[in-house]
Amino acid sequence: MPAAQIRDLGALRWLHAGESVILFGPVGIGKTHVAQALGHLAVRQGAQVRFAKTSRVLAGLAGGHADRTWDKRIRELVRPDVLILDDFAMRQLRSRIPTVHGTY
Repeated sequence: MPAAQIRDLGALRWLHAGESVILFGPVGIGKTHVAQALGHLAVRQGAQVRFAKTSRVLAGLAGGHADRTWDKRIRELVRPDVLILDDFAMRQLRSRIPTVHGTY
């Protein structure tokens, strides 16, 4: 990512505008480092920030379905001003829609 683009993100205009930032690319290029730095800058400006591994968040939400606390868990998850989900879509997603064979 070009340094100018990182500096632009560091100005936090996206935060004040209520916008999202998605950092994507191959493993090992520093996406997590940049996301954590942006979160740190947001905290220094008074924002509440939560950082979590996506797999852990999804497991927690799945547990909420089991014990009927999903609504409470989702409200807690989205409470901070900034939510950083790390390692999102690390595995290729497969469709859960069954394939239908036949003639119509």
